[in-house]
Amino acid sequence: MSEITLLVTEKQINSLISSTREYLPYESCFLLLGNIVNSEYRVSILKYMDNIANSEYSFIMDPDQIIKVYQWASNNELEVIAVYHSHLDGARPSSTDVIFMQINELIWLIYEVSSSQFKAFILENDTLKEVKIKISKG
Repeated sequence: MSEITLLVTEKQINSLISSTREYLPYESCFLLLGNIVNSEYRVSILKYMDNIANSEYSFIMDPDQIIKVYQWASNNELEVIAVYHSHLDGARPSSTDVIFMQINELIWLIYEVSSSQFKAFILENDTLKEVKIKISKG
């Protein structure tokens, strides 16, 4: 299997950072929509999700919003390819994240606010693997 890559644009990255900073001190969350070509997960749309937990240390996406985003993606020939959320400190998935990664077999993109660093992960066969992030100008 070839290396999995998450392809995002500079504009999308800046939008995630901006939104995350506006929502501080709470965790910010998005669903990332796009297409998978070979092992490249290409993000085309960012869908902001309400964090109904209103917490600095966790997030819960509104279930009704999740359903609407999945329906919208399907109607527009896109897939939900990643979950994004922020951590105040630490860019690795928390133990809670890993539990939810077992249910949501998607890439999880995490932004660490304290160091302005992005990392992405996927859970494959109960093994946490870091995913390469490729940022394009487009």
